[in-house]
Amino acid sequence: MSRFRVPLPHLQGKAPLAAAAAVLIALGAGGGAAAVSMTRPSVTMAPTVQTPIAKLSSTTGIVTAKGRVAEVFGDRFVVQDGTGRAMVASNRDAMPAVGSNVMVQGRYDDGIMHAQYLVNPQGTVTPVGPPPPPPGCPLNTSD
Repeated sequence: MSRFRVPLPHLQGKAPLAAAAAVLIALGAGGGAAAVSMTRPSVTMAPTVQTPIAKLSSTTGIVTAKGRVAEVFGDRFVVQDGTGRAMVASNRDAMPAVGSNVMVQGRYDDGIMHAQYLVNPQGTVTPVGPPPPPPGCPLNTSD
């Protein structure tokens, strides 16, 4: 049996140290990115406590409101409960029927609730809003 010798490149000077540093930096960046992605929620979580419609104007962030659909206007509808009424911006594909009960999860801003999810009485969740911007995006106001 013969022995084959494969010439290996020999790094001289500071090259081995620089190569090792580059590998460690790449591993650290990959590990850091994985750790950050695991600590962030994968979906927007709405609070389970429902906010009365009369108190929506004093809330910030994501809220949940429950009521009956009173009127429908194109891609918007009015939901009402015992405390008041609120305009909800949705989309035409997931528009609830007038008179139906609905739970709306989203953000209340400038007098309009911008729905992200609609939940019917059977518990079926329908996403209706645009997906949230990715972390670090200039449009993301939650960072």
